[in-house]
Amino acid sequence: MTVSVVYGGTPEECGPSKKNAEDISEALISKGYNVILMEFQKDIIHILKENGTDVVFLCVQGKGYGDGTFQGMLEAEGIPFTGSSMRAASLINDKILCKMVFDHYNIRTPKWDILIKRSYDWKSFPYDSFGYPFVAKAPTQGGSFGIELIKSSDDLPLIENVFKYDSPILLEKYIDGYFYTIGIYEGKNGLVTLPPVEGVDIDHKEGELIGFTGKYSIRKSNLSGELEATLKDIAKKVFKATSSFGYGRVDFMIDKNDSTPYVLETNAVPGLKRSSLMPLAAKGAGIVYEDMIEDILKTAFKHRRK
Repeated sequence: MTVSVVYGGTPEECGPSKKNAEDISEALISKGYNVILMEFQKDIIHILKENGTDVVFLCVQGKGYGDGTFQGMLEAEGIPFTGSSMRAASLINDKILCKMVFDHYNIRTPKWDILIKRSYDWKSFPYDSFGYPFVAKAPTQGGSFGIELIKSSDDLPLIENVFKYDSPILLEKYIDGYFYTIGIYEGKNGLVTLPPVEGVDIDHKEGELIGFTGKYSIRKSNLSGELEATLKDIAKKVFKATSSFGYGRVDFMIDKNDSTPYVLETNAVPGLKRSSLMPLAAKGAGIVYEDMIEDILKTAFKHRRK
């Protein structure tokens, strides 16, 4: 079987995307697959066919790539690929649409609103009634791109930076608490919900650190069994509500005052390099990286591909 591992993305995300693809390629080669590593380019569909591609392991990330764009191209050509469909990926990669889905399914998420450029320019949005502090987010960007923390009215000019990425943008109430993430993938015996891992400041010295992503140090969850189970249940609900497929990752903030969990977002093409959040969680659960990657690959031939 020939697997084309395709990476690429926006200038900010192309580098991490390539690293994901390199680690994935090594894992699949160790499993005996014929692997072709390639960057997304103009004639990508022609190249995939010319190389005799049986399936694409999709690593492209960012707006115009992993947001349903490449998925749609592959669906139109009938080429199997990993991860969510074009429709689901488009939904997942729009934070505003995701907020609407969360509200519909009663999935707790921070208070939010939509800000259009005209309201910002005319200073007509009721920031005081919305409440400070809040986070301004470009809804179609991944990682930490297009995000500004607005602590008070003095910080409102920072919102201009977010409009450089998108319009309209998302305003989200800031939750003072702790970041956790839960990875999900379809294994041999059904859906695997990985244990939560906590992201802490990179200079954090306490607790059992299990990895480093470049933005966070990662440590095993110190949550109670009940709260950990709650996060897993919510993550599965998010996975189902957004019609996610194959694998994904759900990010949370837990309020430090009352331990209330809030869903921040979900990810259709989460990082899968060995040092990424999801593989580190799998490692902490005793799951072999190569086995997880192969399981994700095999989902490309299931369900909607039939």
